[in-house]
Amino acid sequence: MYLDPASSGTRTTIDVTMRERRFGLEQNLWNRVRAAFPSQTCSTLRLEQSGGDHLLLIVDENRAFRFPRPGKHGLGLEISVLECLRGQARVAIPAYDLVDPDGGFAGYPLIPGVQLTPARFSALSIDAGRTVLADTLVMLKLLHALEPHLVMPIDRWPRMWSSGQFADRIANERLLLLANRLPVLAMPIAAFLDRYRIDRAPRDIVLHGDLVCDHLLIDETTDRLAGIIDFSDVALGDPAHDLLGFWTYGAPAAAYAVKCCADADTDPTLFARSHRHFVRYEIDRLYESIVDGASDRTIQQHGTKVIELIAASLRADPITGEYDG
Repeated sequence: MYLDPASSGTRTTIDVTMRERRFGLEQNLWNRVRAAFPSQTCSTLRLEQSGGDHLLLIVDENRAFRFPRPGKHGLGLEISVLECLRGQARVAIPAYDLVDPDGGFAGYPLIPGVQLTPARFSALSIDAGRTVLADTLVMLKLLHALEPHLVMPIDRWPRMWSSGQFADRIANERLLLLANRLPVLAMPIAAFLDRYRIDRAPRDIVLHGDLVCDHLLIDETTDRLAGIIDFSDVALGDPAHDLLGFWTYGAPAAAYAVKCCADADTDPTLFARSHRHFVRYEIDRLYESIVDGASDRTIQQHGTKVIELIAASLRADPITGEYDG
């Protein structure tokens, strides 16, 4: 009889080891908090490791401490931008009130709410959905209107990757794995990257940098936007990049977001670029799901979605983004 180690005691041992390592990391991070702020106490700890550039330690489900990963953005710029927005925002944003003197981490009162997933958005009434979008876009307009030199000298601002840089990473580092797993993707992705890499924005502005459903929180009791979180990727870049997340809620939501954008009247390719950013984002998510060991069914379904998105993008007008079907 063949014994699959992944479904036997070996898997149990691996799971136990991972839990032990996770517990050890939680305790290590909490010890750093206690060393900097001895008055802090806790009954429960919960570690979130899904952020690519940081670890998030949740204490007693009412306070979050963010620890940037080595080599990633520090906290200084994020905190400065949030301070500029404070008092103007219609919704809650992180209010860092415990900042490590050495700059290694910072904490803020946890913003209550749940992620505004596509399923939750679809369950909202038309009026509630429009209100959630409007509140998000008010905040986005405030962010995009910031004068970057008033926050930090321009030459010290990080820059969001260009479409060409994102395209190069997929072509040079990710396409081989994607094509090996789903050969039908090779030609469509290559064709898409040829078009995507030449996108340019008329101007760079201050971006959230990762405005996707994971970082929009909704109050389930009121169906109102509760908060916007994770400004750790704040940078200068293409305004269309901050609009890609609205495509997860459907084309009408994305069209509404673009229409409300301050640059809508002066940037005729904004809508089309936002869709191409979204397609690239979904290609990257597919790659990450393969690396993370997602099931064959999940990968096949996501691959089919990517092919459909690429087809829509390639048959769209490259300026307006409009297409038939």
